[in-house]
Amino acid sequence: MKRILLSIVGIVALMAGASAQTYLPEWQEGYMDIHTIATGRGDATFIVMPDGTTLMIDAGDNGKLKDPQHPDTTKRAGEWQAIYMKKVMEQLPDKNNVDYAMITHFHDDHMGAVRQMLPGENGYGLSGITLVGEFVGFDKLIDRAYPDYDFPSPKKIANANKGFMEEYHKFTAYKMSKGMKMEKFRVGALNQIAMVNNPKKYRKNFEIRNLAANGEVWTGTGEEGAKQYKGDPTLFDENVNSCAIRITYGDFRYYNGGDLSGGNYKIYKSSERDMETPVAKVCGEVNVIKANHHGYYDTCNGFFMNVLSPDVVVVDARSNNHPVPSTMARMTDPMVCPEQPEYYITVDKAREKLSEELWNHFKPWGHIVVRVYEGGAEYQVFVLDADKLDTPVIYKSDIKKSR
Repeated sequence: MKRILLSIVGIVALMAGASAQTYLPEWQEGYMDIHTIATGRGDATFIVMPDGTTLMIDAGDNGKLKDPQHPDTTKRAGEWQAIYMKKVMEQLPDKNNVDYAMITHFHDDHMGAVRQMLPGENGYGLSGITLVGEFVGFDKLIDRAYPDYDFPSPKKIANANKGFMEEYHKFTAYKMSKGMKMEKFRVGALNQIAMVNNPKKYRKNFEIRNLAANGEVWTGTGEEGAKQYKGDPTLFDENVNSCAIRITYGDFRYYNGGDLSGGNYKIYKSSERDMETPVAKVCGEVNVIKANHHGYYDTCNGFFMNVLSPDVVVVDARSNNHPVPSTMARMTDPMVCPEQPEYYITVDKAREKLSEELWNHFKPWGHIVVRVYEGGAEYQVFVLDADKLDTPVIYKSDIKKSR
């Protein structure tokens, strides 16, 4: 009897513990949510606009088994990304289709890879975006090179993600035959990505501005872009051509630029890799940034960080070099960022390489959700447990004022 009673007490305690867990409050109209999804295999951002319009930015899977995957390895990264998004979409007007998908550039950790690719039933292999597309529909897909895929050259694009670019083209052709639309990312465009559910209600205080892609940057006026290079663009690596956007909701601003580069290092031939500086000049101050190129050596330069002056920095990581110590030291230098931001990261693989001194700048790692409250005047950051299927909240910030 005593053992039975102890067992019952234990069960009750477990149930009480489960009920004590807190979860992200449901989205409601007027909120904008920015989800950075942690799988450990590549970038994935899912944005819910104030009227419920959805935007997926990247669906990465590098297929490298050495990179720990979250929540586990029973499914591939693309499927976990889709599961996460489907859970969010249960609260939205359209529970099945993502309104916009955007691939910032053609690297495996942003779109998928031949490595560990699964067989598909519709003529293309499944990884990253092609795997996500098996579970959710895309009304419109935007990338930097559609339809010709010839900048800086067809060969450079094919080599950016060997083998998988062919699968991607097969995937897009099939999806277009089923009604999906495709567009090329237009540098300088305002609201190429626009609300679809109730745009009139928010048209005075919501916009998405296309800042950069393909070595071009918005001029700051109208919808024109200007080339930032004089030399041979075939000397660029793929990162330089990343698509960058700025989202404005009331006083709140968010920046996402894929793997845009802010400097050079010795393995690259081109000296014209600093796209962060001209982007910073037209972007201006923001509240939240996704760190370019995971905080690698060539990104988050001092000018970029100082001008954008973020309150929150999100590092979408998958490697022990995300971020590297030199970049993390620069981002946390008060001379670069006088008003020190809060730092968030999706996985903890870089902890040892960074040292505890630099690592301790980060809040707990996991799925990172920035919730912007109605009107855009305030926002809050939540971290969700990326190793649990029900993704309980493990950290939440104070409510912050936008500026």
